Amino acid sequence: MFKYRFIIISILFVFCNKTFAQQEMGLSAMNIWQSSNTNPAFISDHKITIGLPNIHLNYYNTGGTFSQFVVDYLNEENAIQVGDALEDLSEDGNILRGVSELGTLSFGYRLGKNIQLGFSHAQKTDVFMDFQKPMAKLFFEGNGQYVGETINLDTDLQLVAYNEFALSAAMRFSKLTAGVKVKALNGIANASSSKNNLSLFTDSDVYQLTLNSDYQLDVSTFGTVDDLSNFNVGVGKFNADEIVTKNSGLAIDLGVTFQVNDKLTVGASVLDLGKIKWTENVKNYSSVGNETYDGFDFAQFNNNDSISFNSAIDTLENAFNFQETNEEFSTTLPLKIYLTANYQFNDMLRFGGMFYNENYRGQNFSVFAVSANAKLTKLLSVGAIYSGRTDSFFNLGLNFAVKLGPAQLFATTDNILAIVKPYQSSNVNLRTGLNLLF
Repeated sequence: MFKYRFIIISILFVFCNKTFAQQEMGLSAMNIWQSSNTNPAFISDHKITIGLPNIHLNYYNTGGTFSQFVVDYLNEENAIQVGDALEDLSEDGNILRGVSELGTLSFGYRLGKNIQLGFSHAQKTDVFMDFQKPMAKLFFEGNGQYVGETINLDTDLQLVAYNEFALSAAMRFSKLTAGVKVKALNGIANASSSKNNLSLFTDSDVYQLTLNSDYQLDVSTFGTVDDLSNFNVGVGKFNADEIVTKNSGLAIDLGVTFQVNDKLTVGASVLDLGKIKWTENVKNYSSVGNETYDGFDFAQFNNNDSISFNSAIDTLENAFNFQETNEEFSTTLPLKIYLTANYQFNDMLRFGGMFYNENYRGQNFSVFAVSANAKLTKLLSVGAIYSGRTDSFFNLGLNFAVKLGPAQLFATTDNILAIVKPYQSSNVNLRTGLNLLF
């Protein structure tokens, strides 16, 4: 039987693990088959393209770096060491955001010079969390610091894993090229909050706690979670019959490019207009009202600035007093917009400018970038890209694509320094893979 602890494990998992962000500015600047991921109006230079497995990983958070959290899974306590992370958290909310993606196989076929048809499959994991600084300080430092106060613990959460099967088409009409990608979605697993109101009051006399909650987490999963030590969110170990479910959805990508003159081309795309409906193994966990507890301090399961998972989970299960139902629900995908401009300086050099915006669960994430790409030979292309966002103004990325016979190896990152020292960054991005070109 599915346990309440899945909810709390999910929250702690996001808080202490790497997450992966969605934007790919370097990929948008390249001239490879996977560039159609950012604009379906892309038409390849090759008649036949077979995309072999490629992987995209990206980490993004506001406030602190991953190295400030040290997670020790090897000891018996399964503890998180907090380090200096709490000091860098924002009082106005903190975001962990991103995806990981495994592109298993894709195929592109060009009809003449002006029509491109394609098929692809990818397995994606999408993560979002918006939490308040008092939530983190409560876990690691206890509620003694909040005696006589009511603190806001509102936490918005979504973890979703799904398969994406896509058919695409692009057509060139003189200077205008239009493209569309229709995507059938199969939901593997989900945990998302549909109500997010939480607050806690600690009485000044006897440490009496009053938890005020209007919180609901909607869950769809393929298995059970009986104890923390056996919990694993990764999808790589599951059987095929476990990750093909009745949870279905549909999404669409739209894109255009326009050749202004012989040098300048502009483009725009809107990605992931769609949602997934969750109908299989659905459970809803809701906590509504006030619960009072006597003489309790969260710091009692806190040892030397660390959290012991097992004791924390048992305590929080009782605190929330969740009620269980089985109502179907839907989740929307993050809506993404790319605006691009590329200037072909000469046969070798191309310069570009890009703007990216993502809207997800009421939050906007924006990035701007400028790029330079050089086709050094018929076999080798390299590029560099500078990008900036509100919380990270300087990110220098590199990319390359090299062709050896029919095989094309490519890699791109939006932040090369983070690849060298990923745990000391709040923004880590990498995509790499292999294509066969004919």
